[in-house]
Amino acid sequence: MSLVRSSGGSGRESTVEDPVQIRRALTDLQRSESEFPIKVEGTHTLPYTAWVQHLDFEKGVLHLKLIRPLPHEMVGGAPFEMLFAVGEQRFEAPLTFLGRESYLLYRFSVPLRMTQSDRRTHKRYPFRPREKAYVLAQDSGLPGFGFAGPLVNLSLGGLAFRVDRVMRLDDHMRVTPGVGFFEKGKELPMLKIRDLPKHPLFEARGRVANAWERDGEIIIGVQFLDLKDSELNQIQDVLTIREQMQRVSSSTPSAPSGTRETKAKAGTENKGPGSRMNPAGAETPDALTRLGRRGTCLVLAMAPGSAREEAQTALRAAGYLRLDPVDTLEQALERLRTDSGAASRLLVLEVPPGSEPPVTDLRNLQRELGELRELPVALIRSGGIPAETEDPLIRPLPWPGAGETAWLPLLDELAGL
Repeated sequence: MSLVRSSGGSGRESTVEDPVQIRRALTDLQRSESEFPIKVEGTHTLPYTAWVQHLDFEKGVLHLKLIRPLPHEMVGGAPFEMLFAVGEQRFEAPLTFLGRESYLLYRFSVPLRMTQSDRRTHKRYPFRPREKAYVLAQDSGLPGFGFAGPLVNLSLGGLAFRVDRVMRLDDHMRVTPGVGFFEKGKELPMLKIRDLPKHPLFEARGRVANAWERDGEIIIGVQFLDLKDSELNQIQDVLTIREQMQRVSSSTPSAPSGTRETKAKAGTENKGPGSRMNPAGAETPDALTRLGRRGTCLVLAMAPGSAREEAQTALRAAGYLRLDPVDTLEQALERLRTDSGAASRLLVLEVPPGSEPPVTDLRNLQRELGELRELPVALIRSGGIPAETEDPLIRPLPWPGAGETAWLPLLDELAGL
């Protein structure tokens, strides 16, 4: 379906400036509750996933809900760009940051134009290093090089991975190349992904599409070449699981619009395997999410007393059964050191009223744990919410009480569920 007609040109030069068409496209984007990336214009920073919560065309304001906070130093007037799909078309549009509305909710200007984009033909699904999916690749040069690193994202069209090792194949010597080493178009006759869900080993051919540096690390984007039907089916199996997990995550009380709550209460739409009904008609968590909660090692660092007992009761009731309560952050470090065999870890830390989150100490903790530097941290405070941080792995959460569940989807998201 083509909802938007361009004002002229073709391809990426096709630009839409008609306010009526732009309003229609944004309204459809809000109605579909689709997620899309935004990022600071002209940068190579990690994009922020967002969705439209509210539109105010009279004031020219677009309210976007993000899954991680923008930096505190972000000032009004900062230029952003969004990339979204309308029917079968994909558009880029410039935004202007206007300010913060509430927790993870920000105001942007309604875009004045949209440009057709050929980027991201296929939806990309992110992976975290602790999920253990690993990429091995080999180029076609002489003597030839091998690359390896954790999977960053995956789609039907390709993948991105972080380069941890580069080795020369003739003498097995390790090298440390820059971004320029991975030139666009480099053929990768051998491309393997290990430990994908349901598929221990996936093999294909690829081509380097782009490479960039992020926080001192090199990320490579790879395009699949000549996939067979069986290989496409394997990738589709993996992405179907990710899509089901995202749908479960989005059908929570923290949803960006009232339509999600209405759908959940009505229960009249078709339910997928990630959404089941109990005999009373209430929606229950997806089996994968419940299994993930049971398998997560959760260290609860807070002073002993009734507040800790209340938090433990709420966490257990939600399905987080591997609880390890400690009194201080130092004790939490010792527990995390000794529990080196846990596949998934999560730290929940109480921040006393009037205190600032110990972000520096937490980052030092992540560095000290070495390969566990992806350790997510949830900050809680009785009677309120701690201040936001600039680190997407250190997030403030509402207090985990038994009578309020707004904290649960945020904790699941932080745990990678």
